[in-house]
Amino acid sequence: MSQQQRGFTLLEMLAALVVMAVCSSVLLVAFGQSARSLQQVERSDRLSQAARSVLDDQGIGALQSGTREGDVDGDIHWSLAVNEQPAKAGQPRLMRLDLTVSEGRRRAQFSTLRLVSPAKGASL
Repeated sequence: MSQQQRGFTLLEMLAALVVMAVCSSVLLVAFGQSARSLQQVERSDRLSQAARSVLDDQGIGALQSGTREGDVDGDIHWSLAVNEQPAKAGQPRLMRLDLTVSEGRRRAQFSTLRLVSPAKGASL
């Protein structure tokens, strides 16, 4: 006469719990990394928006060579270096803008060129 087994043994239950615990810890680590990545993207996006705002503000009026500094929203510091690029006679004038924005220990650097009207000295 053979006995039929009903349900799970204690060993099978322990094995299932161990597998479930390992899978849960892997998922928790993945969620933690995802949250950290999201925070990093938000901080980078904040610096990018500040840089775009500074570059837009500096494009208004005459663009002169030199260095400027300031703050955005009180906690983002920026430094902008404007230098005229060498050009041959008759070529349009180009100004190189090198911008550094920082918030705490985080820093981002941006560079762009602006075309400047030779007659008026205003950026286009």
